Amino acid sequence: MLNFCRKKIKQKDLNKINSLNEEIESQIENIRNNIAKETSYRSKPIELNNYKLPIRIHTDVDYQKELIKKLDSYLIDIKGRLLVNDEVFNKTQENCNKIKQAIELYYDANISGSKECILKILKSYKNDDYIVSNLDNSSAFRGLTQIFPNPYTDHLAQGELSFFKARIGTDNYNKYDFLHIPFNKRGIITTQRFSIAGVPCMYFGLSSYVCWLELGKPQDREFNVASYKIPSNIKVLNLAISQMLINGLSNIDSLNNKVSSLIEFFPLIIATSFKVMENNRGFRSEYIISQLIMQCFSELEIDSVAYISKQVESDYNTFPFCINLAIPMKNNQGNNYSEFAENVNLTKPINFAEYKNFVRQPSPKYNIASYANLWDDQNLYYINGNIKYNQLLFSKFDDFLFNETHKSIKNK
Repeated sequence: MLNFCRKKIKQKDLNKINSLNEEIESQIENIRNNIAKETSYRSKPIELNNYKLPIRIHTDVDYQKELIKKLDSYLIDIKGRLLVNDEVFNKTQENCNKIKQAIELYYDANISGSKECILKILKSYKNDDYIVSNLDNSSAFRGLTQIFPNPYTDHLAQGELSFFKARIGTDNYNKYDFLHIPFNKRGIITTQRFSIAGVPCMYFGLSSYVCWLELGKPQDREFNVASYKIPSNIKVLNLAISQMLINGLSNIDSLNNKVSSLIEFFPLIIATSFKVMENNRGFRSEYIISQLIMQCFSELEIDSVAYISKQVESDYNTFPFCINLAIPMKNNQGNNYSEFAENVNLTKPINFAEYKNFVRQPSPKYNIASYANLWDDQNLYYINGNIKYNQLLFSKFDDFLFNETHKSIKNK
């Protein structure tokens, strides 16, 4: 009887041990699977697919809600990915929180606190040469030609940058009309994406085509354009960064540090890339972060901002033809125009319809095309398809203007 009980107890213990072993083995297997899954995920490069810009929403009141949703989604998408270690993720999360806080403080009428949030973000990247550099070296316009020197792309890395500005109307415009609104007429200066009411700002496009988009695709007879040669040493903040750029650079080992910075910085690109379809608004929430950025420039010694036009369908196939440059104008000792405006070299404005009616074909004086035309291997998304920019009449217009005489209003 005693021996039978002993056998019974041993059998129970054995069953319990076996059960525990099975449970432990199952847990070990789960841990192994999780480690394998995590390792596999961490070995994958960044694959951003849900951040085509601009982001279109219907009403102003949706901006804050949709921005928060997009920033939260971005953090989920990058967490644990290659190049996103804990430090990079935490910094990105911190930037997202500062952007959310900036919006909340702005709505609470704490404008100085709102600006301070954005200033803290920008200070972290003011020495990153991909994000802040002088105009002539800015990746917003030069792409990767500065990072990867190549004899085949020297013309892109060193070509003279050309910019354009346009106005709608049928008046006989002169050069003064193509500067900023003079300081003695501040009262008519309205708020824009990168400028606030009362403070003039000059907006330029890297092509006449993007100027046409920005003005709502006006008729040829109302489309007037001048070409500018902007000083190469002005400091530019690069907001012309897309998900495709980050995806592509993440596959290049030598650029790991640079890509990590772009990953951290991209939430600011998202926040400034909304397009609200609601019309007849006195206030535009989607401009809040953009305008706060401009208010930080004096403290960071930055002069301008480059960004992808928000009038495009998406930022796919927009480089470099649809890049804009905004430069806020500073007071000039009681003069009506800023020092920049007085000294910038520009052509006389030309009407597009008149240009098209010229009997002679434009014949450049030099064997050089306007800068956007140098990128002849890049496609532009145009009327539901891809096309080479130099196949459009806009490109010929660029070349014509580029080769006209550029003089400042002082040297007219």
